[in-house]
Amino acid sequence: MDKQNIIQKAKQGFEKSFAEKNFYDKQTKDDKHLESILNTLKIKEGDKILDLGTGSGYLAFAIAKKYPKCSVVGLDIVTKTLEQNKLSALEQGINNLIFTDYNGINLPFEDNTFDCVVTRYVLHHVPDIQYTFDEISRVLKPSGCFFLSDPTPNSLDTHRFVDSYMQLQNDGHNKFYTLNEFLDYADNSAMERENSYLTTIRFPRKTDETYIALINKTDNAIKQAYKIEIIGDECFIVEDVLNMAFRKT
Repeated sequence: MDKQNIIQKAKQGFEKSFAEKNFYDKQTKDDKHLESILNTLKIKEGDKILDLGTGSGYLAFAIAKKYPKCSVVGLDIVTKTLEQNKLSALEQGINNLIFTDYNGINLPFEDNTFDCVVTRYVLHHVPDIQYTFDEISRVLKPSGCFFLSDPTPNSLDTHRFVDSYMQLQNDGHNKFYTLNEFLDYADNSAMERENSYLTTIRFPRKTDETYIALINKTDNAIKQAYKIEIIGDECFIVEDVLNMAFRKT
């Protein structure tokens, strides 16, 4: 799949998901995980923070509220959702938060703009992961912080069942990455790891015959590793999530 096709599928899929607010919140809202991210970030008064792939602003709103003397930019390709975010920020009187869109590839900022870049559940959608790391490093100030949170394949899943499963949603899922892959991308972009930890996400999807067919032909060990469970018209899968903090060198 070419880059523009991935981006367009992601835009269409997520605009639809954000419009179906209750189901999307059920998929990704996790206040305990959010709190762990906020506690990990080393944000100082006056810092400028980029939330890459902000979506509905779940992370950006939380950062802006916790650090009112910092400036936060929420960046995404979902233009309709960003307009709703802008209205919400205005209604809540949050003056240190703005939202802007981009083409899904090039970050529309000058070099050395941000003290911190954060991204949650986004990197598996980007069409060129190394280029994205390069762009993040470019817009970070010297010694700036990059924090990522993204699902990772189970160690037993050598044939990447999980990527095939996620791609059935047709929302521009590219692939999940391992810890070592992220370390390599960061090293190539002049960033070094400061710390990392694992969390999990229990992720629901509306199921149909394509999900059932894929699950039925998958080894039981893989299904058990992902704790796959079908309840009514939803299929639940438990994925490990890599949370990693890097520092630009």
